[in-house]
Amino acid sequence: MDQFLLGVDLGTSNVKAVLFDTRGKVVSSSTRELAIVSERSSEAEQDMEEIWQETAQAIAKCIATSGKNPADIAALGVTGQGTGCWLLDTHFQPLGRAIIWIDGRAAEMIDEWKDDGRHSQAFNMSSNCLFTGSPVAILAWLKKYRPEVLEKARYFMFAKDWIKFKLTGVIVTDSSDLFMLPQPITGEISPLLKMFDLSDLERIIPPAESAFTVIGKVGEEAAAVTGLQVGTPVVNGVVDVASCAIALGVLEFGQVYSILGTTCFNAFLSDKSNKLFEPPGVGITVSYPLKDAYLRAMGTMAGTLSLDWFIARFLADQKEFYPEKSSFFSFLEKEAQKILPGSEGVVFLPYVSPGGERAPFINPHAQGTFFGLRYNHTKSHLLRAVYEGVAFSIMDCFRAFSISFEEMKLTGGGSKSPFWCQLISDALATRVVVPKTQELGALGVALIAGVGIGIFPNLPEAHRTTFQVDRVFYPDLVSHRFYQERFKIYQDLRTKLEDVWSLNDYQVEKFNRGINNGR
Repeated sequence: MDQFLLGVDLGTSNVKAVLFDTRGKVVSSSTRELAIVSERSSEAEQDMEEIWQETAQAIAKCIATSGKNPADIAALGVTGQGTGCWLLDTHFQPLGRAIIWIDGRAAEMIDEWKDDGRHSQAFNMSSNCLFTGSPVAILAWLKKYRPEVLEKARYFMFAKDWIKFKLTGVIVTDSSDLFMLPQPITGEISPLLKMFDLSDLERIIPPAESAFTVIGKVGEEAAAVTGLQVGTPVVNGVVDVASCAIALGVLEFGQVYSILGTTCFNAFLSDKSNKLFEPPGVGITVSYPLKDAYLRAMGTMAGTLSLDWFIARFLADQKEFYPEKSSFFSFLEKEAQKILPGSEGVVFLPYVSPGGERAPFINPHAQGTFFGLRYNHTKSHLLRAVYEGVAFSIMDCFRAFSISFEEMKLTGGGSKSPFWCQLISDALATRVVVPKTQELGALGVALIAGVGIGIFPNLPEAHRTTFQVDRVFYPDLVSHRFYQERFKIYQDLRTKLEDVWSLNDYQVEKFNRGINNGR
């Protein structure tokens, strides 16, 4: 009898349910769009019940279109967006909407902690920088401005844990998510919570289990809305960035990869060494389900989000002429390639997120910028500058790590663009390998589920069984030398604008306060 593994990937803008056979081949998949609520410019929230309903529908459609018997699904795993704040009360009901990782309301906490030294202290304990979407920052903001919410809070969880709870009724997390709370390298979370006057909230932090642990089985209510069979094993899983790395086969120290998605996650696999604390004060560390292994990473706040923003603001009318996403993005690439490398002097800083930027520098006030505009420039120049700006942000992160590598594995929605892949290869002077399966978040956690129930003996064997290469991009060294020079402009520009960002935010806030007060 054939067996199948289901991977659920709860992203920021959509949720995917993907059914795989034991060779890693996609049998069926379903994607549901997710809404982000921003009542204020600095806020980003999601409705937890709506998230569950969309996830349940994605699973149900995935199973229905597969033509497979739900009884043949041997296990499922859930992965999802990291950090943020998902709270339940004593009756297991959501305490309002989840505050997600791109939220920027806690900027004042980050400013305060940078000034008084606690930001550095936290990094020295955890190898994790703090940013506006960090759970401790959001919890500190809630304690100051909405204490009544925390008084009612009984359970804190991460995105994937909410879905696992709805499937099984069990509340549990894993160390990959907890490390971005952040959790100290020692594993003791109490000292860090005490540092931020949050000791009383240790009671709401969920227990952690191994990524491979079967934490529960699908219950009757969940089965009724998902089409899953009652009793299907649910494996604990890991945060999405670690799940992607597993599917990519990042299994040896020094291997490098990037996820060019909503955020752009740039990482390498490290042992427990000084590398985890270099450069000091920036980047994050994610516990990895291999012995003494960690992902040392820098995740920018706006990867494909920058392109999405540009399309929504400047190309929405043209998008209507392309019913298929793939044809529209092919059109964008052709338009960008009409412009010479360097966008004829236009430089784009891709800091459009409400939370500013967190890699390779921390500044909640960072703002997107087009620089170098002249009368002859068109939307196509700006479009190419957006592609290049995101590539430079990847380059910025890896330069900060001061590591050398000959190959990068690249995934995420942006990796579907041959133009972007080649641009990244040229900018970084590295071979870029794109896998055949794009649903890597779902695949990684499906492989974890397979190891958890014994279909695979270990992760290396699971990778060997399932990984295939789609395309390889090789760097053009002439282009690389050119982009090195352009990168200097990019880096110099963002350094010189840091003070202006804060001043601009201050003036906007002052003006808005005046308007709201009727002045």
